[in-house]
Amino acid sequence: MENLILSFNVIAPLFFLMVIGYILVHGTKLADKDLCSKANALVFKVFLPCMLFKNIYQSDIKTQMQGELCLFAAGSLLVLFLLLCLIVPRIVKQENQQGVVIQGIFRSNYVIFGVAIVEKMYGPENTVTAAVLSAILVPMYNFLAVIALSVFGEKQEHNWKKIIGNIVKNPLIFASVLGIIFSYTGIPLPQAVETTIGDLAKLATPIAFLILGGDFDFSRIKGNLKTAGGVIFVKMIALPMVMIPIVVSMGYRDADLLAALLAYQTPVAVSSYIMAQQAGADEQLAGQLVVFSSAVSIVTLFTTIFLLRQLGYLS
Repeated sequence: MENLILSFNVIAPLFFLMVIGYILVHGTKLADKDLCSKANALVFKVFLPCMLFKNIYQSDIKTQMQGELCLFAAGSLLVLFLLLCLIVPRIVKQENQQGVVIQGIFRSNYVIFGVAIVEKMYGPENTVTAAVLSAILVPMYNFLAVIALSVFGEKQEHNWKKIIGNIVKNPLIFASVLGIIFSYTGIPLPQAVETTIGDLAKLATPIAFLILGGDFDFSRIKGNLKTAGGVIFVKMIALPMVMIPIVVSMGYRDADLLAALLAYQTPVAVSSYIMAQQAGADEQLAGQLVVFSSAVSIVTLFTTIFLLRQLGYLS
């Protein structure tokens, strides 16, 4: 019963924030899509970078960061992407859906869910692996999504120089690198600066999940249910069932194991819908995957965390 309650207390607040965000945007005049768009930019350019920097800065990165696990996560993502590029076109016959299905399976909303859930269970001092994984995986998600939608979408031309430049200038990467430097060298920040960064970091999780709920659009849940259902099953159930035992067999437990499993079981990033739209792919299917995976993740994450705690892999 204790594990059940703890698992519920970790996931339920995130779900409640999403519900409140949906109500604020769709049920009141206090917020709208335009406000969500502007707040989303603040989250990704200010609040989340501050959270990543703070979590890494306040950790002992020399002893806490699991470099082997980070390399495994990056390598497994590349292998998964290549397999999907080979398998999906053989199964999904509608060409403008192939790239959407590929990114729907490998691309996760890790930057929002990853650090937030690890921090809720183990505290900010144990989020260094999740924070570094965010800096590694998020740019990979974006880059690989462009490749998938370029190869399997209708619009084949992309400004690769601009894409690579945006990845290099990604504020999440910048903040993580700074955090690693400050943590590794032991350079102290002035108390006033550290407090300000900490206050901004506290805003990241609640605002991010409010926006995620506000972005929900249930009108997208039309058609393609068979395809969407298949993608969600592979992403939220089948893939974690394969990857989590591997990570467990590597000897990782607690915060590191949780950081890794979230790389495979978090919902599809909201930005995947916009990228699919710009690439001339099936934007309706992309929107459905965002909505379905976000809703299903509440159940799957709760179940996975509960089972791993029952088995003694998460304390």
